[in-house]
Amino acid sequence: MIFLSHIAKTIVIFTLLYSNVTYAVSNKKPIANAGIDQTVFFSSNVILSGTQSTDIDGTIKSYKWIQTSGKKVALSNATTATASFTSPAILSTLIFKLTVKDNKNATATDTMTVKTAAQPVCELPFVLENNRCVDKTVIPPKPPVIICIPPKTLENGICIDKTIKPVDNSCKLPQVLENGLCVDKSSKLQLNDTGITRCSDGAFNVDSCKIANYPNQDAEFGRDVSNNDNSDGHAGFSFTKISALGESLPLDAKTWSCVKDNITGLIWEVKTPENAQLIIPFSETDAVTQSQNAQKLCGLTNWRLPTIEELQSIVNYNVPLPNATIDVNFFPHSTNEIYWSQSPYTKNKNEMWALYFNDGSIFDQTKTTRSAVRLVSSAAPISDKKYIISDNGQEVLDMQTNLIWQRCVEGMLWSGTTCVDENGSGPSFFMFEEALQHAAKQAANTKKGWRLPNVKEITSLMDYSQPDMAINSTIFPSTPNAQSWSSSSYSSDAFFSWIVHFYYGKVYFDYTEDKGVVRLVR
Repeated sequence: MIFLSHIAKTIVIFTLLYSNVTYAVSNKKPIANAGIDQTVFFSSNVILSGTQSTDIDGTIKSYKWIQTSGKKVALSNATTATASFTSPAILSTLIFKLTVKDNKNATATDTMTVKTAAQPVCELPFVLENNRCVDKTVIPPKPPVIICIPPKTLENGICIDKTIKPVDNSCKLPQVLENGLCVDKSSKLQLNDTGITRCSDGAFNVDSCKIANYPNQDAEFGRDVSNNDNSDGHAGFSFTKISALGESLPLDAKTWSCVKDNITGLIWEVKTPENAQLIIPFSETDAVTQSQNAQKLCGLTNWRLPTIEELQSIVNYNVPLPNATIDVNFFPHSTNEIYWSQSPYTKNKNEMWALYFNDGSIFDQTKTTRSAVRLVSSAAPISDKKYIISDNGQEVLDMQTNLIWQRCVEGMLWSGTTCVDENGSGPSFFMFEEALQHAAKQAANTKKGWRLPNVKEITSLMDYSQPDMAINSTIFPSTPNAQSWSSSSYSSDAFFSWIVHFYYGKVYFDYTEDKGVVRLVR
């Protein structure tokens, strides 16, 4: 038995009765991370993010950004994790220092550098396109000659069968036009809900969700509402217990080795008291995978590290600190550690994407860092996301999640080829309360069920294989280098809500009074 007594503010003495030995463990300093260096154009909005900063034995209490070198700029939100400023319109090298303090007043610092650069100036016949000088006098090759076989005839470069009577109106997603008919292309929903069942009123997370100033939050939509049955998993989750031999077990089984997610079809290993504390660098994860496959855990031999999207699928964002954000009724012995994924971080070959089960945030992690492992079994992970664009080009159907998205963020319009400024000032920025109200107003004006996506829905648009913006820029062009709001309130503190950043690829919570862009979903 171990007795715990407090001797000093930062020293804890553990007395082990078996050995009569006393150990002293001092508070570990936090780790400040000011993000990667940036090169930006003149007069552009620059984001400084310290959200990667961590404290392994506590929490980070405060952030402070200061400029230490270069042309002086005005910092906004300099005492928060995410600060911003407008870059000067001259060539300059700016250096910023981030200081973080943990809950025991230990501090750490880190710096990052921002260099400014002018957009290229082009001389005719070259013009500026996508920050490159392009020769517009180059004559494109002639299109191939198209010969149509009757009864098809050539119209606008396409062979069309005029004997098929087309529908009177264009098809509305999820229906698309095929052979003159509107065909429903929707698929089975394979995206887990968040588990959030409470709503923010601006100060507290409350059970009642009909809040006028905070309409249509996460807890008011999805399986957490339509399939709220805690017998097979919290709220909208649905799990099946699996025996060591791979057999399905009743819900009241006392012993099981794996869990099948009935929504995604993924099968997950269940931690034992012995391996729950396994914390290893990424280089050792292959050995763990090979060991489980050799043992044929639950009769399976295709165990692997999950992708970061798969790992997020089992996060229960309803669980407050300091508990692990997962349904422990089906995943016992779970810890609130950082867990490895198999998804590489394209901006740095020495890092991988990881998920912190302390709260559900997603960030990049150095491969040498020691983190936990939870294996998954399934066919090979889906690598290519499949989208269908609406007839008018303004909406997109995600074939994997069955969600329909606005192609442009609010404040920008589809021009026929890309997303352009609606009023010349770029995308619109909102606080969390304003974002919810704006989405509700758009739903009322358009008579469509537009709303703010929950944290898992907005994360589903991430394409972690992209080296620049972590999103398909062909399907979603001109995606801003800015935070995007979700409708999910942070369960531990209603002054925060979940948000994603498509430049960094990260998922984190932020102050509800900070600004972010909005991409609507239905």
